[in-house]
Amino acid sequence: MSGNLAITIDVGTTNSKVSLFEITTGKLIDRETFQTDKKEDTFGELFDLESIWYRLSTILKTFISTNTGNIDSINISSVGEAGVLVDNNGDIITPLIAWYDKRATKYIDRLTDEEKEKIYDITGLPAHTNYSLPKIKWMVEELKISTSQPLTWLNIPDLLCFFLTGEMKTEFSMASRTLCYDLNKRQWSKEILKMFELEEIICFPEVVRSGEIVGYTDSGELNKEHISVRIAGHDHMVGALGIGLEPDELLNSTGTTEGLLLISDTNFNDNKHLEHSLSNGIYTRPQYYTLFSSMPTGGSAFAWYQELFNKSNLSFLKECENLYQDYMNNHVKLNDSLLFLPHLNGSGAPFKNSKSKGLLYGLKLDTTSKDILLGILVGLSLEMKYVANCFPLESIKRLAVIGPAINNSLWLQMKADVLNMEVKVIKMDEAVSFGALKSAYPTFSTKTVYEKFSPNPKRASEMHSLLEKYTRLYNVKKQLIIGEGGNN
Repeated sequence: MSGNLAITIDVGTTNSKVSLFEITTGKLIDRETFQTDKKEDTFGELFDLESIWYRLSTILKTFISTNTGNIDSINISSVGEAGVLVDNNGDIITPLIAWYDKRATKYIDRLTDEEKEKIYDITGLPAHTNYSLPKIKWMVEELKISTSQPLTWLNIPDLLCFFLTGEMKTEFSMASRTLCYDLNKRQWSKEILKMFELEEIICFPEVVRSGEIVGYTDSGELNKEHISVRIAGHDHMVGALGIGLEPDELLNSTGTTEGLLLISDTNFNDNKHLEHSLSNGIYTRPQYYTLFSSMPTGGSAFAWYQELFNKSNLSFLKECENLYQDYMNNHVKLNDSLLFLPHLNGSGAPFKNSKSKGLLYGLKLDTTSKDILLGILVGLSLEMKYVANCFPLESIKRLAVIGPAINNSLWLQMKADVLNMEVKVIKMDEAVSFGALKSAYPTFSTKTVYEKFSPNPKRASEMHSLLEKYTRLYNVKKQLIIGEGGNN
C-alpha cells in the first residue's frame, strides 16, 4: 500500500457519498454527501452527469490535497443499469439515463415470449426496461448517433474510473445488470446483442473482480498522485459484502428503493424464478451467485408522505416513534389499517411491471394522516413479504437489514412480524461505503454490531391475515393493468 487511507464513492439514486477511511481499522475519517442531481428531457429523467462529476471531483481533490501521499485507493460503487455510450475517441455521446426511466419500454414490448425466455436463460434477468440494453437500443435509434464506429457502454462506476484513469473496465455485479452478460459463460452475449440488432455497433469493456485495480490516477484529473482506482460494484451487492452476508441470510437493503438479496455458490437461474421475475447475477465475490429483487418504492414512500402532508423530517420521525409505542402496547389494530400497495414507481417481483401504480384502499371521511402513515408502513412490509415469498424462505434463518430503515423501529418490528422471522439490524453507518472498502482490502475485518428484532406471534398472525387481503387486492390490480395493455 502506498498510503494508509482509502476513499470510497457511492453514487445513489437520491444521494451520493464520498468517504475517507483508515484502512487498517475501518475508522471513518471524513465524509461528504450531496444530492444526486437529475434533470429532465423530452423523454424522461436523466442523471446530471456534469453536476455529479463536478461535485465528486471537487470532493476528491479536497480529500487528496489534505492527505497528500496517504491515499492508497479510490473505490467506486453505484446504482446499476445506468450508463453512457463512449466513442473511439473516449468522448461521451449520450446522456446518462436514470435507471428507472421508462423511455425504452417499446423495445421490451417487441420481444416475443421465446426471446424473453432466452434472455433469462442467458443473463438470469427478466426482460425489463430498467436494464441497460433497452436504454442502449433507445439511444442508438432515437438519438440518431453515428454507428460508423463501435461504441462502448460504461456503467456509472466504469465511467468514473475512465475519468480518473483513462481505462475502460467493468465489474461482475455491474455487468450482471446490463441484460447482456452470459452468467454461465461469463462473457458478453453476442446472441442477445443480435436480438436487439446491436451486434455490429455496441461493445462492452473487460469484466474484472470487485476491488481489482482498474488503473491509476497518473493519467486522469488527479495525476499529481499515484492512487489506484477500483470498481466495488452494484450498491446492493457491495452493501452485502460490507456486512458479511451469509448464505442463510436474506439481505434487505433499504433506501429510496428496497432490495432483497440472497447469495449461493450455485446459480439460481430456473423457470420458477423466471415466473417470479427474480434477477440472477454474479456477486462481488464472483464464486457466489445472487438472487435479487428490487422493490421500486421504499423510503421514497415516506418522502411522498412528507411532501403530501407538509411534514418536516423531525415531525415524521416523531410520528413514527409514537406509532411504534402504540404498536408495541397493542393500541394499533392491524386489521383496521389501510391497505397500501406501494407501487409508486412500478412494481417488482412477482409481477415486475413499470406501468404498475400505487393503490390505497380503505379511506374514510375520518381517515387521518396518522392512519395513512400506518398504512404506508404496513403496505411496505406486506409488499416485502409478498416479494420474499418468491425466495426459498425455508433455507433462510434471518433477515439482515441495512440502510435508513435501521433507524425506524416500527418498520423493523413489522418486518419481523410479517416474515415471522428474526430481523438482524446492522448498526453500520453506510454499509455500501464500508463494503467498497472491503472489496479493495479483502483481508480487512472488523466486528459488526447489530440489534435483533424478534417476531410477535400475535402480530405475525395478524400480518398473515392482512397478507391474504393484500394478495386479493394485488391480483385485482394486476388484472386491471394487463387489461390496459401493461404487460411490462
